[in-house]
Amino acid sequence: MKKKAYVFIKVAAGKLDEVMRLLSGMPQVISAEGVSGHVDVVAVMRGPDLETLQNTILSTVRGIDGIESTETWIVMVPQPDTWTQGELDRYVADLSENELTAIKVLLAKKRGMMIPELIDSMAETLGDEKYDIHDLTVALTSMTRRAEDQYRRENVIEFDQDMGYFLNERYNEMLEASIGKLYS
Repeated sequence: MKKKAYVFIKVAAGKLDEVMRLLSGMPQVISAEGVSGHVDVVAVMRGPDLETLQNTILSTVRGIDGIESTETWIVMVPQPDTWTQGELDRYVADLSENELTAIKVLLAKKRGMMIPELIDSMAETLGDEKYDIHDLTVALTSMTRRAEDQYRRENVIEFDQDMGYFLNERYNEMLEASIGKLYS
């Protein structure tokens, strides 16, 4: 499980832009923003575990020229990334026809589907013989971005090299209920 921390940073005069650019270029930094108040920058950082995260903050962030001091708040109880039924209902209601069809096809098959099979099933269900990998990629990418950016939740459709695309089984019944509400 990844660990997350908020790092509050006091920066020397004239060094703010340089410090923010260096922080923003670090792969562990999710965001770095200048703020008003007792500190100059709030950086949101993520690491694979607490030890790695702390080491990165101590050895890398504190070593940046222009950083005068830091205060770190480790996230102990992260925001849940699982869906509630109400959130999933809203998410499903906002899906395009292609996106909704992807969920319906995967629900109907009740198993993972490799890309060619999923494309063929989507084309057949949509009645669109020109449906292709581009259409599928656009639909799945859009769904993923919306889940992560708008709802801040995990994806309902997952991918595995051996199994192909499949639905996160924890949401099968909830997705069926959400789709049922659309058509009732």
